[in-house]
Formats: sequence, C-alpha cells, structure tokens
Amino acid sequence: MNAHKGSILLVTHLFPYPPARGIELRIFKLMKWLTGEGYKVILVLSGEPEEEQVRIDELKDVVHEVCWMRPALRTRLGRSFPRLRQIVWENAKPVIRPLWLPGNSLRETSAPIPSLVGDEGRKRGVSSPQLAHFVSRLARKYKPVGVIAEYIFLTDCFALLKPDVLKIVDTIDVFSLKEAQVVSYGIDDPWICTAEEERAYLLRCNLIVAIQEEEGAVLRKLAPEKEVITVGIDFDVDDAITEGGIDPNRIVVVGSDNPLNVHGLKSFFEHCWSEIKLAHPAVRLDVVGLVGPLCKIDDRSVNYITRADDLRALYQRSRIVINPTVAGTGLKIKSVEALAHGKPLVAWPRGVDGLDYSGAPPYVKCESWKEFGTAVISLLRSHDEATALGCRALDYAQTKFDAASVYAPLKARLARQLLGTSVGDGTTAPIVRGYQSSAS
Repeated sequence: MNAHKGSILLVTHLFPYPPARGIELRIFKLMKWLTGEGYKVILVLSGEPEEEQVRIDELKDVVHEVCWMRPALRTRLGRSFPRLRQIVWENAKPVIRPLWLPGNSLRETSAPIPSLVGDEGRKRGVSSPQLAHFVSRLARKYKPVGVIAEYIFLTDCFALLKPDVLKIVDTIDVFSLKEAQVVSYGIDDPWICTAEEERAYLLRCNLIVAIQEEEGAVLRKLAPEKEVITVGIDFDVDDAITEGGIDPNRIVVVGSDNPLNVHGLKSFFEHCWSEIKLAHPAVRLDVVGLVGPLCKIDDRSVNYITRADDLRALYQRSRIVINPTVAGTGLKIKSVEALAHGKPLVAWPRGVDGLDYSGAPPYVKCESWKEFGTAVISLLRSHDEATALGCRALDYAQTKFDAASVYAPLKARLARQLLGTSVGDGTTAPIVRGYQSSAS
C-alpha cells in the first residue's frame, strides 16, 4: 500500500458491489486502483442503497467509507405513514411544494442544461439539487484532491466545490452518439443526448475521462477547452487455461439485462443459431447473466446461468465467446473480459469499439449475421484456428489491460494536482497536503 496521498470522492447512482454490469465493474476496479495508489476513496451514492448491510461492509474493504443521501423528510414520513401522506401532503402540496422548487431554498446550484431529447425525468432522477450540498459537506470533511462523477448526469455534484478541487467526469459513454449507434437500430435509450446538451454537462468539470480513445476524440471536439484523457479498464489476464479443460463444442455469451444485450442475443438466436446447430450438431451455448431470462428459447442445447458463482470456470471450458451486441457506445466490458481470458471472440464492430490493434487481429469482427455464423462455425471446426486466435487474444490482453498502463494518464493527472500544477480550465490548484480523516 502506498502512503496516503489524499482523498477522492467518487459520486454515482449505482452501488457497484458485487459488480453485475459493465459500469459497476468499471467503478469497482477504478476504486480499487485508487485505493492501491494510496488515495482514501469515499464512495458517495446519490440515493439510498438497496443492498444489505453486509454488502456495504464488504465494499469497505475497497473504499474508506460509503456515504449516501437520505430521501427528503417528506418522503421518509410518507413511507412510514402512507395514510398521513395521502391526507396531509396531497392537500398541503400546492402551498408547500413551491418552497422546494428551483429558485428557492433548494434551488438548482448548477448551470442549466438544455434537454432536447431523451428522458429528462430519468436524467434528473439520478441526481438532485440536494446532491451538490451533500457533496460539498463531504468535501469540507475530507478535503479531497478530486471528485469523480460517474456519468455526465451526476455533474450537479460539482456546483459548490472549491476551485482547488479537481472535478472529474468519468463519461463511460458518449451519449450524443447514441442516436446513430443505438436508436438507429430500433433500440430505445432514455439517456440519449444532443451534442449541445452533452457539452453543457462536460463544461462543469476540469477533467474529462473517456473510456476509449475513439470517444476521447469525440469529447475533445465537444469540449475543446477541457482536458481529456483516456482510461480504459484493467483486467487480470488468465494465462492458466489448458487445452484439456476446454469443451470444443461450447460457446459462451455473458451479458446483463441491458436492452443492447437483449436485442443482440435475440437477433443471434433469430439469424444464426439454427445455422450453427445444423453445421455443428454437438454445439452447446451457455448464456450467462440476467440477459438469459429475457431471451429464453425452448432449446436443450442452450444452458441458462443467471448468476455464475465461478465465471472464470465458464470461460475456461468454452471454445468460443460471442458478443452479439450490434449497437452501443463506450467500451464493451464483456469483450475485454473474453480477451483477458484468452478466448476466441466473435463480435460485431460495436462490440469491439476502442479495442484497436496492430498486426494480426485478436478477435473476429463481423459485419453481418451471415459472417457472424460463418465465423463461429469455422472456429468450432478448426482447433488450430481457435487456438491461434485465443493466443493472440491473450497477448493483446497482457499488453492492453495491465493496470499500470490503463491508469497511467489518470495517475499522472492526479500527481500534477498534488503538485499544484495547472488544471484543465487554466486555473491553478494549490498543493494538496495529506489529509488525515477523522472518520473511523
């Protein structure tokens, strides 16, 4: 463990443990790395966690403290006394509610955001005007080096911070790309943004973190006055796989209940699966994760595993990993995970966005379902082809997913902040001394 360098507040609407989705895994690994670097990580949830206390306690092995915003008093009273809420609040609401509206005691503290598309209610629902006050109180307590907002929609939390605090938005996705890369495929996405809206969120921070370099270039165009770095996701590379443990007939697909995953797997069943079974009757498919119950078909050759106790074992026994997601933004964590396990990966272009390479490809990228099915059949039939692709995947992962290289840009930027060098908007931050928290 490195010497204590200071505190980092990480603000999110998700409880990232145990990580069940790509975004949760991203947050968990980032917090783990920051802790290993000697920062005290304070996980700040914008709402009450639904998880049991034991999960919160387990997460404290990775972070210094978990904090969350309690609902408004009227909400807590309403839960405890629903009949009272119905009688009193509904009658008093026309008089009392204006006190909570923007412009009054809980006024909006951030610059207004133009919301022209998407679900404005849902975007606002992950944050609130109170969030800035809550984060400000925590900042006074912990005197953080920086505050990280996970997703642009949490940037309300920056509004009341002092100028010497580095305000970082971990974008995860570029939401203004969703019209072309998600909605155009017939998939609804309430988080869609215009470029104007996304830029307004980005202007609230000092430092923009892209999850892959192609999106980093887009973000630099959206907010050229801000500093942009690229920080992917780290993975431990599994180089202990032996040929003896592989089932040559087994395919695995891993996914959450994200609509992109559901759309992709349903399309795979519709356009590819019958052809693959006809060409290779012994084939078996493991569907791992919450995507399975939403895509179930009556087929004994498909095995549904909603929650895997040992995901590594499932990867180890598979011959091929598929990512049938045809749409999306960001970095496809399950594609990264497959490569880190040294598995032959078959995916659509959106499934390997940001996974650039030189030389021989470490995965098979397909432009049609015909290509997708043909690639899977070829790898099932050819042991040598599958083994060679798996070796290239492993070599790629060892180079690209090492924590030291993945987080190097963020490590350098935080070091500059500690030394008091200029921040992204041209201001200068003072030297941050090691802060000893009074928290237990």
